[in-house]
Amino acid sequence: MGKNKLGFPLTYNKLYEYYDLLSANQDEIDRKNRFIDKILSQYKVKTVLDFTCGTGAQLFGLTKLGYQVTGVDLSPFLLKIAKEKSRQKKLEVEIIEGDVRETQVGSFDATITIFNAIGHLTKTDFETSIRNVHKNLVNGGLYVFDIFNLNAMTDDAIKNLAMDVKVITGNTKIYHNQNSEINRENGRLTSYDCFTIEKEYDEPKVLKDEFTLQIYTAKELRKILVRNRFEVLGQYEINGSKLLEQETINMLTVAKRS
Repeated sequence: MGKNKLGFPLTYNKLYEYYDLLSANQDEIDRKNRFIDKILSQYKVKTVLDFTCGTGAQLFGLTKLGYQVTGVDLSPFLLKIAKEKSRQKKLEVEIIEGDVRETQVGSFDATITIFNAIGHLTKTDFETSIRNVHKNLVNGGLYVFDIFNLNAMTDDAIKNLAMDVKVITGNTKIYHNQNSEINRENGRLTSYDCFTIEKEYDEPKVLKDEFTLQIYTAKELRKILVRNRFEVLGQYEINGSKLLEQETINMLTVAKRS
């Protein structure tokens, strides 16, 4: 992401083969996709640009729901997995390596950036991205995205983000421990990862890293979007319920290109 990057989790690059195993479960993905579908269908969206498609959680989910979806992502590693999934699922979807800040693909009815994707951008780069999203939308097109809510990040909420996960795939065991801390003055959420990879007959491999997300209040997002020629249509909890600005942890924003 250039000199101003906030960092990516190791599962985006060095441990990309375990990305799906260590990410949200399919039930959670399906619930999120159903709510996104509800929004898109309400505004009669047909074409969607998934600007941070990763391995395809929304890309394939929305395609199966009948949308014409194009996937773009910065990580060639995650895109390799997405392309293999596309072949296995026999789904004809366009998948492109690109950067949400500058890649121009066409004019879509809607653009999405899901799973806290915008948090990997500095505030300046986020505004650059919004302007580029604007260029990839038809007049009146939607921008739908989610991000953690700074106002709801209490000490208890930060503790609840902690992870201690064990997954097994074949003869490999993966232990993932993550703890986070927040700087509420600048809205930076930093997570500390420790992965232990145990393969049969091999010495355990331990990898440690940290990455930071830039997060926002709901009010901040509204101001940024209006400043960059978007009309905010609504903000919600990620499960579709009403946004509570001091309580909702993960908020989804829907805006219209004006």
